[in-house]
Amino acid sequence: LTARRIACLRRRRCASITLKYFDIPGLGEPIRLALAYLSVKFTDQRLSREQFVAIKPDLKFGQVPCLDVDGEEVFQSAAILRYVGRAFDPSGTLYPSDNLILAAAVDGIMDQTADMMIGRKVYKYKQRFGFPDSVFTPQLTETVETTWREETLPRHLGFFAKCLAASPSGWIASTPGPSVADLLLAAVLKTDVSQVAPLPNVLADWVERVYALPAVKAWKDAEAAARGPAS
Repeated sequence: LTARRIACLRRRRCASITLKYFDIPGLGEPIRLALAYLSVKFTDQRLSREQFVAIKPDLKFGQVPCLDVDGEEVFQSAAILRYVGRAFDPSGTLYPSDNLILAAAVDGIMDQTADMMIGRKVYKYKQRFGFPDSVFTPQLTETVETTWREETLPRHLGFFAKCLAASPSGWIASTPGPSVADLLLAAVLKTDVSQVAPLPNVLADWVERVYALPAVKAWKDAEAAARGPAS
C-alpha cells in the first residue's frame, strides 16, 4: 500500500466526522452520498432552523453545509466534496487529484452545476444576493423564474447531456468510475431540478444509475427507513 492509501484508510477508520446541514437534501445530499459511497462513518447532524440560528455566528461564512473532521471545519459544498475524495478514498477515483486533466474535468462539472443553479438561487434567496423586495418585485421574480426554467435550464441540461454522450465510461466527467461531480450533479437534478422541469431521458437514466450504486442505494434506503412511512 502507498502512503496515500494508508493515510486514507487510517482517516476512514479513526477520524471523528460530523456533517452539519438541514434536514433536507439540498447541498448536504451529495456530501452524504460521497461519505456513504466511501463507507465513511459520520454523524449526520440535521439542524432545525433554531439550531442553525444559534450556531450561525460561529460558522466561518455563516452558512452550512459544514464538515467537521477532528475539530477542523471545512466549508462550501464543492470544497467539501473535493476534501472527502482526497481524504477518504484510497483508490483516488472519487476525486482524481493525481490526474490533472480528470481533476479539472470534475471541477468543471461542479462549477457548471453551480452556474446552472445561480438564476434559481437568486430568485429564491434574493436578499442573500443583495436584491431588496423593492427591486426584486413579485412580478420580476416570476419573470426570472420563467426565464430560468424555460431558457437557461434547458441550455445547461443540453451541455450535460453532451458530456454524457462523449464520455467513454458513462460517468459525467469521463472518469473511470463515479466521481464527486456525478454525485453533486445527480443530487441537484434529482432533488431540485426534476421538481420543476422534466429531465431529458439520457440524464434521467444516468441519475438513476448514480442512485443505484450499491452504497448510495443502501444509504438512501436506510434514510427512508429512519424517517418511517410517508404520511
